[in-house]
Amino acid sequence: MAEPTKEQVQWSETKSMVGDDRLLLGPYFTYQFRHSPRRILHALSYHKFAAKTIGSGKRILEVGCSEGLGTLILAEFATLCLGIDIDEAAIEIANETLASEKLQFRHADILNNKFGDFDAVASFDVIEHIFPENEEQFLNSITANLDRNGMFVVGTPNITSDQYASPITRSGHVNLYCADRLRESLERHFQTVLMFSANDEMVHTGFAPMAHYLIGIGISP
Repeated sequence: MAEPTKEQVQWSETKSMVGDDRLLLGPYFTYQFRHSPRRILHALSYHKFAAKTIGSGKRILEVGCSEGLGTLILAEFATLCLGIDIDEAAIEIANETLASEKLQFRHADILNNKFGDFDAVASFDVIEHIFPENEEQFLNSITANLDRNGMFVVGTPNITSDQYASPITRSGHVNLYCADRLRESLERHFQTVLMFSANDEMVHTGFAPMAHYLIGIGISP
């Protein structure tokens, strides 16, 4: 057997510093990685945008955290991050793989429930699953979990992109938004509203009807 090269030795030494820890993905993110990995990149970029917008040293609630991959980004510079989801199996996976002292997960519904007074609430790909008759109840429950200067970051597919969605994606979308409607909904509940658009992983302030994804920020309930 040939002697290892200097590069092989160097890499082995570097790799040993990483350790042998492994992360087992749950069925939701496993499906995404196998069938549409770019969607993982998009989702994580929106969480990164939210984390930077919220800032460090904050208490954050994520509504609809699923298996917690994006919540991990929100928690990086937070003092506390709580992820909730109505999918009990997803929460079990999140607790088994990602939970820590400052990153917690709970099987719960946001509707009519209060988990604390948070500096920020983030929710991606959830509001389009809320039936229209429950939209006000959903937003009232969001504001009930924010302090008086709190921030809500919400992301949802643009209704104009629905024609490109897969059958699985479309099956759960019961309440799609355009930018104007999302803004109007937020303005009923927040003193200040900022609107952003997103195409793939790029978040911008461009022409909303051409955006694949919408991100709204409500400040001060």
